[in-house]
Amino acid sequence: MSPSPAPPAVVFDCMIFLQALANDASPAAGALDLVDTGEITLFVSEQVLREVRKVLDRPEVRTALPGINDLRIESLFRRLEKKAALVKEVPTVFEFPRDPEDEPYINLAIAIGAKFLVSRDRDLLDLMTAHDVESKQFRQRFRLLTIVEPEDLIREHE
Repeated sequence: MSPSPAPPAVVFDCMIFLQALANDASPAAGALDLVDTGEITLFVSEQVLREVRKVLDRPEVRTALPGINDLRIESLFRRLEKKAALVKEVPTVFEFPRDPEDEPYINLAIAIGAKFLVSRDRDLLDLMTAHDVESKQFRQRFRLLTIVEPEDLIREHE
């Protein structure tokens, strides 16, 4: 009997965490549930965790999404502490002039050999479909990485 394959390595961008926390019935929450069931291995970095906390602490986020509160945020971080793999050092391999704030997610995904980077960010998703030189070079250089929306990740694991 052969051992079962390792769960795919996955990185979530900041908005996936926000959406998962804001709505337990959202596809983002469903994607996060795949971490709990062991169907995927979620990787995070300290830079990613700092950004997630910073975004979740913004007053405008708390006002717009009243379901996000201190208790839920701390619960999320405890969940990540238990279930996500923390990568201490993430080298900068890819620079993304179109949206430099996305670089930590891309570089983390590259560093750990992720199968998926989960996002709703159009700049990131366009790397998979756009016909500009930068996107084509990205796909050629990082063939094993696919940038998907949460729904796509869930479909992949049904």
